[in-house]
Amino acid sequence: MKKWMIGTIACAGLILTACGEESEPQSQESETPQVVEAEIVIPEDLQVQEDAKLQVEISQGGEAVEDANEVMFEIWNDVKGDESEQHEAEHIGEGVYEIDYTFEEDSIYSLQTHITARDMHVMPKKQFTVGEVTEEQMQTAEENAESQKSSHMESEDGDHSGHDH
Repeated sequence: MKKWMIGTIACAGLILTACGEESEPQSQESETPQVVEAEIVIPEDLQVQEDAKLQVEISQGGEAVEDANEVMFEIWNDVKGDESEQHEAEHIGEGVYEIDYTFEEDSIYSLQTHITARDMHVMPKKQFTVGEVTEEQMQTAEENAESQKSSHMESEDGDHSGHDH
């Protein structure tokens, strides 16, 4: 009889333990935040010495990002391989951030935006033409872009003193 009671108590303990485990809340799945997306908008037919509005549209999960911590525009001349210029963008509404910029000469340029928003950092880049460019300028810009890609790959030691292009 003692064995039967010990067995019954042991079974009851297992059943209660099992029930207790089932009644505990399931582990909550951690939601991965949606990526901050940015699309650079460059006006068509840019001309030298004319004011241009350069924009980036920032969104997350299909909704406009109105609260970016920082939006910087980095611009450089791909033909000359010049040092870049950085300009802080102004929020104009509906997730759009912009700068006014005047290009000094016909050439091929690159624009890279540096965006910090909602604990994320994104850096989209776009190349574009201002005015009339020659075949030689196009080739030089392409060569400069390739040399900068390879020099960036060689120096992946964390040094970001230059610009990433």
